[in-house]
Amino acid sequence: MVGLIRLARGARFADDFDVLRLVAEGGMGTVYAVHDRVAGETRALKLLLPELIADEKSRRRFTQEAQVASAIESPHVPQVYRGGIDPVTSTPFIVMELLEGEDLRARVGRDGAIPVAEALVLFEQLTHGLDAAHRAGIVHRDLKPGNVYLQRDPDGEVMVKLLDFGVAKLLDAHRTSATGTGAVGSPMWMAPEQTSAGGRIAPATDVWALGLLTFYVLTGKMFWASATGHQGVTGLLREIHLDPIPPPSERARELGVRVPLPEGYDAWFERAVCREQKLRYRDAGIAMQALRPVLRASDARSELAYATTLAFEPPKPPRPVSFDSAKTTPFEAPREASGPSSIPTTLSPEDPAPLPAVDDAGARRVEVRPAPPSPEVPVARPVPAFTAPSRPEVPASRSGMSPVVWVVLLLFAGLAVSFLAAMVVWVVLTLSTP
Repeated sequence: MVGLIRLARGARFADDFDVLRLVAEGGMGTVYAVHDRVAGETRALKLLLPELIADEKSRRRFTQEAQVASAIESPHVPQVYRGGIDPVTSTPFIVMELLEGEDLRARVGRDGAIPVAEALVLFEQLTHGLDAAHRAGIVHRDLKPGNVYLQRDPDGEVMVKLLDFGVAKLLDAHRTSATGTGAVGSPMWMAPEQTSAGGRIAPATDVWALGLLTFYVLTGKMFWASATGHQGVTGLLREIHLDPIPPPSERARELGVRVPLPEGYDAWFERAVCREQKLRYRDAGIAMQALRPVLRASDARSELAYATTLAFEPPKPPRPVSFDSAKTTPFEAPREASGPSSIPTTLSPEDPAPLPAVDDAGARRVEVRPAPPSPEVPVARPVPAFTAPSRPEVPASRSGMSPVVWVVLLLFAGLAVSFLAAMVVWVVLTLSTP
């Protein structure tokens, strides 16, 4: 017996696995949820399709997926527990971590573009797994939405898993690139060097697909125009190799995308999706280092705008004053009037009536009417004119003598000094004469 068409629920495979349910079917194999009798855990069992068992290339690709995935140290690559060939059916199998969720293609197809904050978390996890592969000398070569799985834990948090390393390229330990033997990958996501034999495969090959994938996540649309047209493979190859690659913001407008792309994203995309491989980001880690601040700045601006919107509070209308007109006394003019004119002490019939007011309980509205004229209308009290306080007179002198006395004393003192000086001069001249 060679190969199996379908495992039924409750069937046992390779003596160690009890089939629980069918999980998925793909172009290479079928995945079942099984109970591992040895480990006592629920895991995923992947079987190669029966029609591919005899194909050596398919068998090699299938077994390579288990070997490559187990060599990558990242929580964002599904854990591989073991692999082998069932001796009864000759069917190759892989026992892997069981994932519960959906792939990125299903998510975007249902909900459209993913917000920047959520996209940043998604790219952080995705590039962690991809960069771990690059550091291990592995180029994925088939990065696309269908191979990006969004696993949800019991708390609702999303864990990104990078799937399908079946066509991954193993680089030599002493080289950073390898020569491809043919066109391998999914056409919409293939870099120029993947579309022909002899192309140099390097981690930058995955960066090309990563750039296209970020556009897909942020806009919900495929980047190439041929994805929505009828140009076919020929039109796609012309876009990849010959036609000018438009900036992503321009292509987004052409596709009718209303969500604006982050500022600085065009420049990042231009380097990631560059036909010249040497001008691209060297690997996923470097590409993410450049993309991270672009998305963080955009997310910060969005949070600031949202916070500003929440913080804005329209001005509240002033609360109307509530009072009972029956208990209201006439208003009295202020005593600090600054001019001769006086303020009426009551509302006259000609004055406009105040607006209706609402009482404290808000249960009834009271209409305020002008106070009836009273025979005893108090007259505004005139304010006395302002008079400056008188200044105290400064005494003429502190001693109590008049200025005339001072003048006389000064003249007398001057005459006395002059007389004494004249006497001294006369005595000197007299004594000096022989």
